[in-house]
Amino acid sequence: MTLLFSLQSFAQQNDKSASTVNGTPESLLTENDTYWTISTVSTMSYVNTTPGAYYNTYKSGGGMLVKFKFLPGNRYEFMLYVQVNTYGIDTETWTSVEGTTEFTKDEKGQQVLITRAQKGTYRITKNGSTTSRPIAANELEGQHSCRYLWERTTLKDDPKNTYLLLVDLEQHPNADVNTPGTIQPDWVSKFHIPAR
Repeated sequence: MTLLFSLQSFAQQNDKSASTVNGTPESLLTENDTYWTISTVSTMSYVNTTPGAYYNTYKSGGGMLVKFKFLPGNRYEFMLYVQVNTYGIDTETWTSVEGTTEFTKDEKGQQVLITRAQKGTYRITKNGSTTSRPIAANELEGQHSCRYLWERTTLKDDPKNTYLLLVDLEQHPNADVNTPGTIQPDWVSKFHIPAR
C-alpha cells in the first residue's frame, strides 16, 4: 500500500530507496536551484475597471507557494509565500525556516520524516510596507517542527514530474499506509520537481 492508494492508485513507480547522503535519502536531494514545490499562485492578472485612482491597473490573482529543499547532512530549507489581494489591501507573506531532518520508520514500518526547525523569519508586506521578525523558539518548535509520512513517486498521468507525498502526522496521528481509509486524499500534500 502507498500514500497514493488514498489518491485512487495513480502511482506508477514508488521510490523506497535506502541510498542516503549523510542520512538524507539521495532521491530527495535536488539541484541547487530546484525545490520540491506546491503552487497555487495565479498566472492571471486582473484589470481594475472601477473609475478612480487605480482604474486600468493590474493585480495578480494571488495564491500560495510552498517549497522544501533537502540538503546533505540532514538539513532542510522550507519556504511559504502567500499573496492575497482583497478589499484594496495587497498582502504578501514569506515564512522561511531552516533546520534538521531525520528520516526513520515508525513502529508500523512506515517511512517518517521528522523536521526540527532551528531558525526562521516571518516577513509581511502590506500595501507596500514591509515588516520582518525572527520566528521565536516556541513557534519553531510548536508550529514548524513536524512529523510526516513520506513517499517519493511518479504519477501515470504526469510523467514530466516526480512527486514527494507528505501526510502531517501531528494533524492525522492515525494515518496508516497499510490500513485503507485512514488517509484521506486531501491530507496528502503533493510536492513536485521536474522528472530527472
